[in-house]
Amino acid sequence: MSLLEARLAALGELWAVWAAHGRDLDAARWTRPTRLEGWDVKALFAHLAAWPHGFAHMLNLVRPDEPTHPTATALLRDLNRPGGLAALQAPRVAQGARDASQQYTTEQLTSAFAEIGPAAIEGARRLGPVVVDYFGIARLTLAEAAGIGVVESTVHLLDLQRALGREPSVPESGLTQTTEILAAIPSPIAFIEAATGRGAGTLFPLVS
Repeated sequence: MSLLEARLAALGELWAVWAAHGRDLDAARWTRPTRLEGWDVKALFAHLAAWPHGFAHMLNLVRPDEPTHPTATALLRDLNRPGGLAALQAPRVAQGARDASQQYTTEQLTSAFAEIGPAAIEGARRLGPVVVDYFGIARLTLAEAAGIGVVESTVHLLDLQRALGREPSVPESGLTQTTEILAAIPSPIAFIEAATGRGAGTLFPLVS
């Protein structure tokens, strides 16, 4: 299985779980707080529901250029460096999630995972290993763009399930691929020494 197919398959499995949660939630659970300060469950859904829509749009942004970052890990490392774009944009992202939660119905948010996402995945399979514009901040191969989607969908699925008081139940493909991408962000020496209790200073969190 190619890297692109593996990541698209993982996205499909993750988004199916998100869709199932959306169909299962009652009004009270949509308003539960999450461990992300100021975000309830609906804001979390609204934030992640932008991903299937964004991925679908990305398929129309094929570029002839070389990627600006060779891997999803490289882009995440760049975005999450001290003073990087992730930290600078965090307040805007949080407010955007809260705003979107007021603009869209729970049915619309659920359909992003149940309908928009699967259609985008099939479109990506037809495109193959192209380079795309990644939300105006980078150019990535489609496999690496999908890899960031896997990380986002996995991390926030854990946020969702914790907010609902459920034991984590995340597709193995999402867990494995997210671990591989995140573990490669620091230098190998720094990661090994932190993982074995030998490192000085703070390695984690790797992303915000």
